[in-house]
Amino acid sequence: MKNRNRLISHLRSSFCALVIVGALSTLPRAEAGTPQPASGQFFPCFNYAGPPRQVGENLIITFNVTGTATGTFTGSFTGTELDVVHRDGSINLHGSIVLTGQVDNNSGTLVFTYEGIGNAVTGHENLHGVGTQGTGGLAGVYVNLTLEGDVGAPNPGCDLSGAGTYTGQILFAP
Repeated sequence: MKNRNRLISHLRSSFCALVIVGALSTLPRAEAGTPQPASGQFFPCFNYAGPPRQVGENLIITFNVTGTATGTFTGSFTGTELDVVHRDGSINLHGSIVLTGQVDNNSGTLVFTYEGIGNAVTGHENLHGVGTQGTGGLAGVYVNLTLEGDVGAPNPGCDLSGAGTYTGQILFAP
């Protein structure tokens, strides 16, 4: 009788395990899609967030950044950027923007952080950017971009203006 109870208990456990596995197999799978290429242009407008500060031999500048993007990402962005301009004219920069726009037919917001180097003499910059924390139709979007552009004379309403291109990959994840 003891062996029979043990067998029934084992069969119940096995049956429960099979029911759970069967139920789980009917749920949608949370698999990431295939990375897709991303490319386009961006047009930033830089306005001083405060007066530049001299710290040792470096000049620290904080900008409020606004602008537009075209291509894979279509929309407008706003954020801030911190530039450290070194004595030799090289620049280390870090920024964060929020894009409000769309990718294909998916609309929402996406947070981009970026960092890179620039040249105060030529105005040329090379950056690496990552996009995450999307909302709406851009929730679950992950972006990895290389950006390159030039900053120069101001456009109306901007202390400095720029234009550049981006390339990289975008991934829609569940």
